[in-house]
Amino acid sequence: MGLASSSAAFATPFQATSPAPGVAQIGARLESARQVVETRFLEAGDVLSRAVEGVGSLIAGLDAIRANLDAETVTTTTGELAQAAQTLKSLPDNLSARRDRVGELVKFSDGLAGRIAEMRQHLAYLRVFAINIKITSGGIAAAGPEFAIFAQEIYDCIEMGGAQLDALNTDLMGLDHTLRGALAHEQDLARHCAELLPAVPDALTASAAAIADHHARIASVAVSVATLARDVQKKVGGGLAALQIGDITRQRIEHVQAGLKYLDETAEISALDAEPRARAHAFVHRLLGAQLSAMTEDFEREVARINQSVVGMAADAVELLRLRDLASGQGSDQMGGAETNFLRNLEGNVGQALGLVGDMTAGEQAAEEVSRSAAVSARELTERIAGIQNIRADVQMMALNTTLKCARIGETGKPLGVIAVELRAHAIHLEKSAAQTTSSLEGLFDAAEALGRSEAGRSGDDGKAAAAASVLSGAVARIGKAGDGVDTALDAVARQGADVVDLLRRAAQRSDLHKQIGSVLDTAANQLLDMAGDAEIPTDDIAPALHPLLARLAKQYTMAQEREVHRAMTEGLAAMEAATEVAVAAPADDEDDVLF
Repeated sequence: MGLASSSAAFATPFQATSPAPGVAQIGARLESARQVVETRFLEAGDVLSRAVEGVGSLIAGLDAIRANLDAETVTTTTGELAQAAQTLKSLPDNLSARRDRVGELVKFSDGLAGRIAEMRQHLAYLRVFAINIKITSGGIAAAGPEFAIFAQEIYDCIEMGGAQLDALNTDLMGLDHTLRGALAHEQDLARHCAELLPAVPDALTASAAAIADHHARIASVAVSVATLARDVQKKVGGGLAALQIGDITRQRIEHVQAGLKYLDETAEISALDAEPRARAHAFVHRLLGAQLSAMTEDFEREVARINQSVVGMAADAVELLRLRDLASGQGSDQMGGAETNFLRNLEGNVGQALGLVGDMTAGEQAAEEVSRSAAVSARELTERIAGIQNIRADVQMMALNTTLKCARIGETGKPLGVIAVELRAHAIHLEKSAAQTTSSLEGLFDAAEALGRSEAGRSGDDGKAAAAASVLSGAVARIGKAGDGVDTALDAVARQGADVVDLLRRAAQRSDLHKQIGSVLDTAANQLLDMAGDAEIPTDDIAPALHPLLARLAKQYTMAQEREVHRAMTEGLAAMEAATEVAVAAPADDEDDVLF
């Protein structure tokens, strides 16, 4: 405010007021405010600097998440999953065809068991007739020992045929056990397929779409993160710039403290009489009060900027955390409220599908083994049947010789002839059963060969279970690696994001400096102004005494605002005008005027 240059300009004479709180109390308030400024703004600056680093790490973590599932991986994996899904859907048809072929082998095995039983029955009859020949010939004197010898040879031949038949039956039981085991495995696979299809391929198809959607979401998130990062950087820059008010305020408080000290030290003022000295003190108190008022106004304005920046940064940090969840495929499930990670779900779906095609591949391999085993067994059984057929020929020849000998011995040989005829008849029945068995074995061999050819053809088809297993193995490896990478990045991002939010919240709490600093400065300013009073202060007679103090104050100013206040408050001092212009005027290259 401008001051009159002479006492004649005042309507009422100046009356000094007694300092209510005292200069000492004002000094204590200013020192308290200065210390708070010095500590709190250093803390706030450190918090904001760490927050800047935290936001950078947060963004880097999100970039790492995006890098763990790049476009090439997405394209390859989605294509493979779609292909595998189609393969899985075709598995029941392939399985049904193979199960029918294995079932056909089992039917041939059942038929062979019936033929074995027939041949065993025919051999039992032949054995009985051979024994009858031996017994009957013993009661015919004309038969002599020759019939007994023939009967023993026939019996021995039949026993050999029985041994061959037992071996054949043992081999057939082993083959039947293998075939029924294969059929049971095929039926278990069919039930397993019914449980998992079409749910598994549908899940794979959905997972492939989820991967593509995830990648698109990541790209969108990257854009949002970049925008938020720029906003955070601007706010942090504004906040850090505004923090300069702390250093500025500290210096200006020190200047006011120095002014109060100078007031007591200036000999020219101390030498004045009581009334002029009181006016000099009032003038300086009013000047210092004006400096504190201007300082408080600037401080409150910049602190408001700091608060606004910090609150904005805290909100952005929370948004960055929300974007992190979106990028990772996590979020609240509307039904259950549980967090899910689609990459882990996808890995589980692929693992389930891989288990299914692994079972199918094992089934294909088992079917190939069964077909080879059945074909080999059919050949071996056919050779055994040939041996039985040879025995049948021997028995028939022996029976024919017996018939001829019976004719030579006349009427007494007729009983032996009847037995020999029956022996030949059952040998023919044995021949028919053996022929039917051979035919069944040929059918078994052909069916086994057909099964082997079909499985060999499927093993070379890229669209079948073995190929699907290879495709899914590659996909699950890539998905697992991506999932691990994303989990690692998310852990880092979660920790860093929480730290950033905590730092910015702390900064927001600590940046509320009005109560601890602003209000103290405002109170001190009001106290100084109250001590100066409202009346105009005549300065003509005290100007020379004020000159040394005002010049000393002018030299210590570092802020342009301080100079402006000083100029405004002292421009009415005619005697001081020339001196203060030299001391107060800012030089052309004054860096402080440029910066502040």
